[in-house]
Amino acid sequence: MTRYRRQTILPEIGETGQQKLTDAHVLIIGCGGLGGPVAAYLAGAGVGILTLVDGDKPEESNLHRQVFFRTGDDENKAALLARHCASLNPCTSARAHESYLEANNCRALIEAADLVVECSDHAATKHLVSDACHLLATPLVYAAVHKYEGYVALFPNENEGDLQLRDLFPAPDPALPDCATVGVLPTAVGLIAMLQANAALCYLLGIGEPPVRQLLTYNALDNQQHRVKLRKSYQQAIIAPWAEASPKTTRAELETDATLADLADYDLVFSMLDDVREPELPTGVVRLTKRNPFGQCLERMTPGGKYLIYCNSGKLSLMLASQLRKHDAAIEAVSLRSGKPV
Repeated sequence: MTRYRRQTILPEIGETGQQKLTDAHVLIIGCGGLGGPVAAYLAGAGVGILTLVDGDKPEESNLHRQVFFRTGDDENKAALLARHCASLNPCTSARAHESYLEANNCRALIEAADLVVECSDHAATKHLVSDACHLLATPLVYAAVHKYEGYVALFPNENEGDLQLRDLFPAPDPALPDCATVGVLPTAVGLIAMLQANAALCYLLGIGEPPVRQLLTYNALDNQQHRVKLRKSYQQAIIAPWAEASPKTTRAELETDATLADLADYDLVFSMLDDVREPELPTGVVRLTKRNPFGQCLERMTPGGKYLIYCNSGKLSLMLASQLRKHDAAIEAVSLRSGKPV
């Protein structure tokens, strides 16, 4: 086919390699700064099926790095990106799953895929995806970006003792700042997305040396790239996200759009903003420090209580609210979706 001639002429790919891409089904979780370029390049290369997962809409503050969306776009990100991929390559079936990946839907989505590319900016989601991929023996391409730096790793998940994300990070940390708090260079996100897409293509084709069981780091300021060989360190059993005894709280149940006028409806409100971004706290709000915010909340919470948590972007507070609910279902902790209440 003329469309793929410039890559099938490569001896490492050829018609056989192109058929591997045509037969592949890749699941991309998160359709923002990482997921957009990954999806576009995999579609351009001729991956047969792309399933795109995201429950969010574009936000203006993210458009500096989410370059496949336009000002004023008010449709689901997965749907917008699927349409873009279809226009790039009609031979690729780009399917939009217009909701977040969660415990109640991850198994069906991941079992259907040959490879998962994790492109979200939510630490708890990354761990959920890694756990599910590990248990389902599905290879995973992981990536994360922080300010000017990014990280890529490929976990093949070939057996129960194989390396996984928890060997790097045993659990998601709600104290780590997100890009809405510390910022991120848009080109750093784009470069990591390219490395992630490249790792996915090399793995599907069986060529080159993608970072299998390695952590590839890249710094966009000095263009330095390094690889670190990972070692097994996490020895605990992985609990299947879909097999937990109690029903898992969905993201919709964990988020709210409360305003300053609604703060009185809660027994206590917690702020994850530092005193520079919020020098004066509203009445009834407790500031959480970076040292063990989970423990600080539990010290002040009681079963049956109703609590609101907010941060700069709504992502760190969402993670903390999820962990608190998982610890004690009788604690009604919710996160403010848009960040600081106004």
